[in-house]
Amino acid sequence: MTEAVNCRHLERSEGPGSSCVNGRSIAGSFAALRMTAFFMLLLVVGCGDRSTADAVWAGGGRGAGELVYPRAIDYDAQSDTFIVIDRTARVQRYDADGKFINGWRMPEWERGKPVGVSFGPDGNVWIADTHYHRVMVYTPAGELVKQFGERGSGPGDFELPTDVAFDKAGRVYVGEYGGNDRVQVFDQSGEYLFQFGGFGSEPGQFSRPQALVFVGDELFITDSCNHRIEVYSADGKYLRSIGKSGSAPGQFRFPYGLFLDREGTLIVTEYGNTRIQRLDTAGKTLAFWGTPGRLPGELAYPWATVADKRGRCVVIDAGNARMQVFRW
Repeated sequence: MTEAVNCRHLERSEGPGSSCVNGRSIAGSFAALRMTAFFMLLLVVGCGDRSTADAVWAGGGRGAGELVYPRAIDYDAQSDTFIVIDRTARVQRYDADGKFINGWRMPEWERGKPVGVSFGPDGNVWIADTHYHRVMVYTPAGELVKQFGERGSGPGDFELPTDVAFDKAGRVYVGEYGGNDRVQVFDQSGEYLFQFGGFGSEPGQFSRPQALVFVGDELFITDSCNHRIEVYSADGKYLRSIGKSGSAPGQFRFPYGLFLDREGTLIVTEYGNTRIQRLDTAGKTLAFWGTPGRLPGELAYPWATVADKRGRCVVIDAGNARMQVFRW
């Protein structure tokens, strides 16, 4: 079975105990190995107390401010608010203290729910409506502004879009997987401009480009099923790769989340290694946070992490139906 197939299976299962060998959860069978790797990593990288959470926000449930397997998060420094989408297809805004502000539900959700959300330079909320193969744009109050895209492989079409990012000129970059495995670029109105990438494991190819982040004029992309980060110019030229499959510093297992903090370092959320890794833009590991488990400071199937203007990190701890707040 290829890595790409494994990665797609991870999204279909999305929960503890979904894949078993002789009645034993695969996730559980790797827990001991991850814990051993964790103690080895502490000897290599000075990380502080990676088991401490400053706060735990939300919690399991379908009420306002509660979550069911959240998978997408972004932070807007101007409004000092967070936006989160969970598997009930609800889009919820939270303030700097983790309190619910407002929310709405996506118009369709039977086929699946979004896995990517971004605050745009226009102040609106741009959602990769993954299983409906489109991008939808809302005001922070939940009013639909526009949408574009439909299922297909041609220019401007999507197959399972994953995330949205913006360059300095305001151009819109959308990642997708499921066969297209590319990044398409649009103007603010949703008009197609160009694309790059394609399915594969060679440099310049993708197997599930999940999260997109600009660092200056360079676009960093988590190439999740190839267990690496790829770096491109704003015009789509491949520049370099960071990392490979593994659990050592600078290595990844299904990196899903990527965020640039206020200090210019990258925060990588690893679904497969059940940890958050902080790197410089050259790929050097600076710190780790999180261990597998259910207690505060422990994680289950983390999907993404953002950092606010106070230097706090907020991770969506999907399997525990919550957000956790920590500092490096």
